[in-house]
Amino acid sequence: MGASYFSEEESAIVSAFFSNVDDNVFSIVNLPEETKAALFARYSRSSKSLRRLFLDEFYEANESSVELSDTNMGHEKATSLFSRVLAEYGDDSVAQLGAVHISFEAVSNLATKVIERPRLMSYLEQSTRYIRYDDRDGVGNYRYHTPSELDAQDKHRFHRVVDELFDSYRDLTDTIVTRLASEVGGEIPPMMRATMRAKALDLSRGLLPTATTSNVGVFGSAQALEQLALHLLADELEECKVLGEKLRRELRTTVPALTSRIERDERREPWVQYLKSTRRNASILDGVEVPRQVHRDSSSKFSSVPNVKLVRFDPDGESKVIEAIIFESSSYSNEEAKQICRSLSADERLALVERYCGERENRRHRPSRAFEATTYKFEIECDYAAFRDLQRHRLMSIEWQRLGTELGFFESASFTQSESEMYRCAILSVEPLYQEFLEKYGIYTASYMLPMASKVRFQIDLNLRQLLHLVELRTQPQGHESYRLVAQLIYALLRDEARHESLASTFVHIDLTDGGDGRRKSIEREMSKRL
Repeated sequence: MGASYFSEEESAIVSAFFSNVDDNVFSIVNLPEETKAALFARYSRSSKSLRRLFLDEFYEANESSVELSDTNMGHEKATSLFSRVLAEYGDDSVAQLGAVHISFEAVSNLATKVIERPRLMSYLEQSTRYIRYDDRDGVGNYRYHTPSELDAQDKHRFHRVVDELFDSYRDLTDTIVTRLASEVGGEIPPMMRATMRAKALDLSRGLLPTATTSNVGVFGSAQALEQLALHLLADELEECKVLGEKLRRELRTTVPALTSRIERDERREPWVQYLKSTRRNASILDGVEVPRQVHRDSSSKFSSVPNVKLVRFDPDGESKVIEAIIFESSSYSNEEAKQICRSLSADERLALVERYCGERENRRHRPSRAFEATTYKFEIECDYAAFRDLQRHRLMSIEWQRLGTELGFFESASFTQSESEMYRCAILSVEPLYQEFLEKYGIYTASYMLPMASKVRFQIDLNLRQLLHLVELRTQPQGHESYRLVAQLIYALLRDEARHESLASTFVHIDLTDGGDGRRKSIEREMSKRL
């Protein structure tokens, strides 16, 4: 396709709304998301090129007031198209073609997990490593969400308990920094001081309450954001319901035609009610008789090691991966690939897997789809702070239980005795009011005051390719101590319990040490980027 495909006048128009005029690969610019989506919707049922389609059906050339820079170009036609295709015919694929950036600011760390639950979106959240959370806002308050469900007196009591947690977080952070500095002695270079600060924040973040607020940036399709709004509206927490209404408002402002169904009461309300009725709920187990042999595991109040169990794996999983490698790399049928796999010795199997993976120079060089041929399911009990990091691996299936105190709390093995006493005292001081609120307001509202050291039980279900990514990323030495331990235990179970040794050998960028100076190297890289 050359420039001659368009007239001189058409080329001027096309260049205003597309990145180039004459190449077969190009991007759309200066158009609203709805027009972009409508263009692609028509594109799928038209013999015309996209740029020709825009000129013939969307460019409003007859309107004298229209400028080439007009970002509302084609909006009316797009809206008309969606009213026919999306609302009347329910073509969900159309709503996947427009995307929006949404920012959620000052939301609790309970709400962030609801926001980040959908798989098919991108998220960016404030770090607990590079930001100290003991600074106060303009009126002298720590940054946390106060549940609107509480009455006036209980709000005052909630503030007192949560403020004390923040005070303890501040004191413990400063104590650890002082201790680390004394171990070095003398004048401390800025790089080392930054490393000490990051380590101190790592160790003390367990004292931050889940009410601590964070900012979350979200990028997703209109369809995914519409689903998120519905899930927020159906959530148990009043905070999430309010966020759902606000997200609904923003979608109505930015992409109304793409999300018109959520504005229709007869569509939205039954949807929300269905989600509420099927949400994790103890009443679902009504009538289920629990066998006597089922018992709850007893947990010590504080533990420095997460609990990780391999609850399901395929004993033939390694063979299935090798069969998939043979199939992908040849013209053999599935049955022939199985026969070849059965004929291989252990050394031959290992060599085949290693050749398939190739020279992986870094952890971003990941094997291809054959590693999706087997799956693993793990049950994990770890601190909420680590869970909030692991939960963001969106390609795996993850389900978590309500946060409480039954499983105890994570405590770093790096604490000195006095630091451990400060840490434990702060955590245990929350228990009385938590139990009272548990009875009065229920488990969801009460959990706002729980420190992030509180353990939560969850399950992850993922294939080998996803597992490789998670383990290699989360065992890096600059990672947080608790989720590094989780990832290391997952790897050990793959290797030793599932006995998938050939597959485990491909995890070449895993770090099984205690972390050492990983934080320093990470901070050096971060600071060098700013220079």
